[in-house]
Amino acid sequence: MRLLRRAGFVPVRSEQAQGHIITTHHAATRLAEFVIPVHHVVDDLVLTTIVGAADLLADDLQHVGSHILRTDGDAVWCRIAGDLGDLWAVRTYRSAAVQLGVDALPDLDALHRSIRSGVLVPLASTNSIGFRVGHPDTARRRQVIDAVEGRTPWTNRPAGWDVNLTQHHGTWLAEVGYLHSSRRFGRLARRPWSTNPVLAAVLVRMAKITDNQQVHDPFCGTATLLIAADAAARSVRLSGSDIDPPGLAMARQNLHDHQLDAELRHADAIPFPHPDGSLDRIVSNLPFGKRVGSHVANTRLYPAVLQEIARTLRPNGRAVLLTEDKRLFVDAVARTRGIKIIRDRLLGYNGATPSAYVLTRTRRR
Repeated sequence: MRLLRRAGFVPVRSEQAQGHIITTHHAATRLAEFVIPVHHVVDDLVLTTIVGAADLLADDLQHVGSHILRTDGDAVWCRIAGDLGDLWAVRTYRSAAVQLGVDALPDLDALHRSIRSGVLVPLASTNSIGFRVGHPDTARRRQVIDAVEGRTPWTNRPAGWDVNLTQHHGTWLAEVGYLHSSRRFGRLARRPWSTNPVLAAVLVRMAKITDNQQVHDPFCGTATLLIAADAAARSVRLSGSDIDPPGLAMARQNLHDHQLDAELRHADAIPFPHPDGSLDRIVSNLPFGKRVGSHVANTRLYPAVLQEIARTLRPNGRAVLLTEDKRLFVDAVARTRGIKIIRDRLLGYNGATPSAYVLTRTRRR
């Protein structure tokens, strides 16, 4: 039997016969440890992601045994019939929730079905499950709390919930705590402008990283993208640079916490510390010119960075770059010999609407 274990925060890969060992935080400040049998689960779920990436998430879910019912903005509605460990390993979703119907109160029978054979199976073996009800109406919230406490041994614990009962466009959902990105990805030291881990997973997904590739992030910040790149394939070689000493210190701590090695440099983004034609993938969240940098600075920075990409990218290489300074970026690519944009994707998070651009080499430099 394959197993999951919860204890601590950081995912640990295991080659032992019993299968995956997964570690994650449990309920507010306390830590709990228990072993979870990983087996085939069936459940009706809603999973959320970055706005503009629902199709990528839907594709990832199909590979773990899901029937996609529909995509809705930043959400995928599906029926999963697959391995819980495989679902846990998908990195392109922020949250996962069990569908509990559209009535005035949530369908608690659906909740019990999920505990018996769905994604809430791991909670059946624990002694103390905390839940919260996220509803703006006080009377309705009290109704739901009373109903859940009457049908389960769970405790109303808003500050340390394992299950969050809420509504999405009129549908009741039971958001699953251990599947939330904040618990799946573990602790990450961050700057205010650091890349969101789910956004990082989406950018890395667009990069199509494969085993043994060299991946560079010239604006690596706290290494969120490098950590996501390592999770995408085996034996990935990582490098990054940044001019922000506190950010680099956080990057080194994050890499240490995730048991990863990377070549990090406190240096300007350019020149890249790599020979001509040596990089398989370049993935980066460029300065937008808002919280970091400026549009005027980008008029010099973007062309210089693109020249370095054209110099260092392998013939079959690929770069994925995120920016909200779109016109400047597109014009700069058009003036850079040796590279071209083959795809772009409009994304949305935290009020920003940047685009992710996929670049490859042209046939001739």
